Amino acid sequence: MKIILTLISLIGFVVFGQDSLTLQSCLNKAQANKLLYASQSSLVRSSQVERYFHTWTLIPNLGASTGFNTSFGRRLDPFTNTFATTSVNSQSIGLNSSVQVFNGLNYIHKRNILDATISKNELTLEAKQNEIKIQIIELYLGICKLSKQIEFAQVRIDKYKHIQNIQRLLINEGKINAIDTLKSHNSMMNESNLLINLQSEITLKIIDLNYLIGEPLLSKHSVDLNSVNGIVDKPKLSQYFVIAQLEIDQEIADYQLKVDRSTALPNLTLNGLLGTGFSTNNKDYTIDGTPTKPYRDQVNQNLYEGIGLYLSIPIFNRGAWIKSKQLYAIKNIERESTKEQTAVLLEKQKVELQQKKNKSIAEQDQTLQIANNLKAIYDKTVLLYQEGRTTYTELETTFMEWQTKLVALEALKLDYLLLVLYE
Repeated sequence: MKIILTLISLIGFVVFGQDSLTLQSCLNKAQANKLLYASQSSLVRSSQVERYFHTWTLIPNLGASTGFNTSFGRRLDPFTNTFATTSVNSQSIGLNSSVQVFNGLNYIHKRNILDATISKNELTLEAKQNEIKIQIIELYLGICKLSKQIEFAQVRIDKYKHIQNIQRLLINEGKINAIDTLKSHNSMMNESNLLINLQSEITLKIIDLNYLIGEPLLSKHSVDLNSVNGIVDKPKLSQYFVIAQLEIDQEIADYQLKVDRSTALPNLTLNGLLGTGFSTNNKDYTIDGTPTKPYRDQVNQNLYEGIGLYLSIPIFNRGAWIKSKQLYAIKNIERESTKEQTAVLLEKQKVELQQKKNKSIAEQDQTLQIANNLKAIYDKTVLLYQEGRTTYTELETTFMEWQTKLVALEALKLDYLLLVLYE
């Protein structure tokens, strides 16, 4: 028995003798753990890159082209405007550039969509952080709850030791027989087994907590129950983020409808080009045997430039704009219905949360009174047992009822702490 208690005390020292972590420090460590939010952070950065490079669409594009051609038979050479009857090799080189002058405000609407997309992805990241925050709070309170249960188990073991001391005196006085000591010893062994199980369970929860806060998995920490109420950023109900996302989706849909409408408006483009060419057919035909003009001379002589405005006016787009409006109306009704339903659900959860708080307060008061009464009964029963006027079974039953209520009272307090943490 001494060996078991020694092992338990050593386990308790390892678990609770290490550095103390407050709930806020756990939340800070989790927020700094980028591995938990890799996917959501990637979406935010990607949307920011998309938004940044969208401004580059205002800059004219620039392209180069070159071509090589060999022709046979009778053909009109574009460089000399003469007919060639022999094989002709030609080359063309050019630069072209274009820029949108007016596209129905398409650029502005797409920019607004990209801005809203950034907000949506940031909201997704915030929702993930809120989800992790809730997990950490539940784990932290779970560790606190197990810590309290371990304390109660150790107190019960001490109580059983005290009862055994009383039993030895009663045996010497001949008031009880030795079987009571065996019963109390078995009860103490059961408490020792429970203590080992509680230590194992709290270790698993600490491993889960270490994973979330980015600490080595086997690191041991103690918790501070008083730090729970001191957290800065309290968790939110998930419906908050659903409603906010629906609002952003509505904003994106509004801008997308404007983008679709811009396709039905005239489109004005400014184009510019610069080019030259070379042909083996480019020579002086008035003098027989004249060779082809030199490459550099042809490039200089054939140089051409051009600039122009091109207006494109959509006349018939097969009902694309009408289709977009009808789909927008359908989706808008769906979003509004979902938003209204989510708002009702959020209000329902708030009411339920308040009811749970009221119930928890009432249960705590009742349980505290019962625990105090059971403690008084237990103290009286101990006196009766010392006088030999009651059995050990009645004593142990009273003791366990009292301890059970104490454990239940602590559980109610911790559950209430979780309820009041929500915004």
